[in-house]
Amino acid sequence: MAARVAGAAGTLRYDVCIIGAGADGLTAAAHLAARGLTVMLIERGAAPGGRCETAEFTPGFFASPFADELPAMPAEIFRNLDLARRGAILAPCERLASFVDPLRAAVIARVQADAAGGTPKAGLFKRAADEAPFPGEALSCRSRAELEAVSTSATLCDPALGGSALTLLQGTPGGLVVGGLGALGKALTRAATEAGAEISLGVEVTDIRQRRGRAVAVVLADGREFEARAILSTLDLKRTFLSLFAWNELPKALVERIGAFRPAPGIARLLVALSAFPAKLDPALLRHPIAVAADPEHAYHAWKSGVIPQRPPATVRLVSAVDPSLAPDGAAVATVTLGGIAHRLFDGPWTHEKRSKLQALALTFLEEALPGTAATVTASELLVPPDIENRLGLSDGDLLGGEMSAAQMLGFRPFAECRGTRTPVKGLYLAGPSSTLGPLATGAAGWAAATAILCDLKEEA
Repeated sequence: MAARVAGAAGTLRYDVCIIGAGADGLTAAAHLAARGLTVMLIERGAAPGGRCETAEFTPGFFASPFADELPAMPAEIFRNLDLARRGAILAPCERLASFVDPLRAAVIARVQADAAGGTPKAGLFKRAADEAPFPGEALSCRSRAELEAVSTSATLCDPALGGSALTLLQGTPGGLVVGGLGALGKALTRAATEAGAEISLGVEVTDIRQRRGRAVAVVLADGREFEARAILSTLDLKRTFLSLFAWNELPKALVERIGAFRPAPGIARLLVALSAFPAKLDPALLRHPIAVAADPEHAYHAWKSGVIPQRPPATVRLVSAVDPSLAPDGAAVATVTLGGIAHRLFDGPWTHEKRSKLQALALTFLEEALPGTAATVTASELLVPPDIENRLGLSDGDLLGGEMSAAQMLGFRPFAECRGTRTPVKGLYLAGPSSTLGPLATGAAGWAAATAILCDLKEEA
């Protein structure tokens, strides 16, 4: 690995600085460092992993706060980073094949090929790239049944919007990780640090500096400055451009386009500790997510209006039925994920009263899905979009990084000029939830961005 050097006034110089140590940032760092580049990974949180976290929400009970599962990581990346040896053990769940699975694979293959210089055989997933055409933005909603299928994952879309079935491209669930998603975060961290990447924790990036139209350095809240030949942001689109640049440093048309990028409906999560395992229920049922009957169209419009939906899409899961290590012997952990939850309510912020109302609704859904569990609830923790924003630094707490619609998906995500992972600012690359691959597969956006950086730096050398 090449050594970093000190510049003027002690400024450290790296080949690549990465903003955000979530799955994409760690994947990119491992890929780049393994190829001899000096890499600095900067994370505002106290630990790397981002949403790959397992938390003890009440003594003895553990859960992943932001999701039970992430979109599946492409097998090539999982093997390349040797994540199984590093502790990421998956407990896959049965799932019916979807008509969009080949389409998703083709999108991933195309972006990886573009990142590697436009030659499909040079990138990962070359078989899908060779055999399947890039789907463009033509997919449209086929039936109400498809939209209802979306609600099982608490993902919502505008039912009147053309191309709304693009929401179905959201990644195939990757299976529960033994020990929670935190085990995946730790495995990715080991892959990055063992390859030689450095990680700076507990400090936020406040600025990206430009020189002659190129991003050349990041400035931290503690005053440190790191220069880099390339900068990769895994933050969402608006955080990247509207928070880290002075608006007058960017073209007006670019700022307007970013400002018009539409957020996706938010989610809320309830983590629940149960004093007893619901032994009277079918064990096979308990191992899978349970969708509660909902009114997704009403929920979408309630989100737009800033009110709490009466019947939002909800998914209930007894996560300790798959991974008993999350709860004490004889007890259990359940989660309830609610879709269509607004970041800002029309009548003010999320007060204790409003949180209690939503929590009561989530517990009602838990009882509907797992009859008899209400009497065994001993503790719970509710996370609403402002909590997610504060903990992960995502605009409006939007885990998807923007609405998935025809105008904001595939080659148009986040917009055509980004060309998958490269941005209109030379030297700045985008991964994370707002990027083309962000909603489709875990780590794929970070791998594609790292591939693009390797290709571009080689050409500039």
